[in-house]
Amino acid sequence: MTSAIEGDEEIRWSQVEDSFFVGNFRGNFVGYIDRNSDGSFTCYDRMSRPHGESGSLDEAISSLNDLYFSDASEGGLNVAGR
Repeated sequence: MTSAIEGDEEIRWSQVEDSFFVGNFRGNFVGYIDRNSDGSFTCYDRMSRPHGESGSLDEAISSLNDLYFSDASEGGLNVAGR
């Protein structure tokens, strides 16, 4: 699965296991998402710190996409090609 951001830039989300998803942008680790037993999703940032829960996978992906590019725009990341 791919999530497009700002035109041609996209974060690629891969389902590694039934309830585990990992994101990367141009080889940079974005974070991961774990599906909980109640159907909610817990988001973890690029440093594996919990970053809240979401009711759907799409919400979780959006949350981590926004966080990743927010960190990049504030100079907190060295994002290749940006």
